[in-house]
Amino acid sequence: MSHLRVARSTDGIHFEVEGLPALVAATAYEGFGIEDPRITQLDGVYWITYTAVSNYGIGTGLASTTDFRKFERHGIIFPPPNRNVTIFPEKIGGQYAALHRPMPEGLGQHSIWTARSADLKSWGSHRVVATPRETGWDDTKVGGGAVPFKVHFEKEDGWLAIYHGVTGTPPVYSLGALLLNRYDPSKVRGRSREPILVPEAPYEKEGFFGSVVFTCGALNDGDLVRVYYGAADGVVAVADLSLQEILSGLVA
Repeated sequence: MSHLRVARSTDGIHFEVEGLPALVAATAYEGFGIEDPRITQLDGVYWITYTAVSNYGIGTGLASTTDFRKFERHGIIFPPPNRNVTIFPEKIGGQYAALHRPMPEGLGQHSIWTARSADLKSWGSHRVVATPRETGWDDTKVGGGAVPFKVHFEKEDGWLAIYHGVTGTPPVYSLGALLLNRYDPSKVRGRSREPILVPEAPYEKEGFFGSVVFTCGALNDGDLVRVYYGAADGVVAVADLSLQEILSGLVA
């Protein structure tokens, strides 16, 4: 039911969406569609992780491109049930690193994990990063969002990862930030006390799935953090935030 298209812009605000899909469901593991792409550039190659939905469950596939015209598929890298995979934009300790979110049933919570890989295709060394908190805006489940980017905070470099948190019935999806250790992103240095973006506008509160803001991409330029996000599963929106305000809202 879902597919991916390329949209192009010269200013990051006004986009032209291409008329034909760039990637569509192509295997039995993608029978109901592909969605939620995150894109990481590594050595001139853009690596695209995406959610693959089928009768087998919800997993994560991988594709790559150098020009957003021709794409190579690399298969499923995290089998069901798993989603929200984001690959870090540089190697850490000589290996590729990623955030992912298993979805346990019965025991366990929907939490953010890290994994490591030598080739971007086979992943291991899994560790828990962040779990839902007992109270507040992310007490039900948490999951990855935009690809992490490097920041300087309190005399150290770290990775800032914008993530989504869920609370309430019906659920409300908001965005917050995690500051992760530069050399070991399974270690959290800080986490947003309050969300940095919540559903407030009509197009965020009403739609196919109301009260949702959900990001798969962000840009950082100085103090500017430009967050692209889905609103109510119906439109794509953009919000410009202050990096310093995000960092000042972190708690250990």
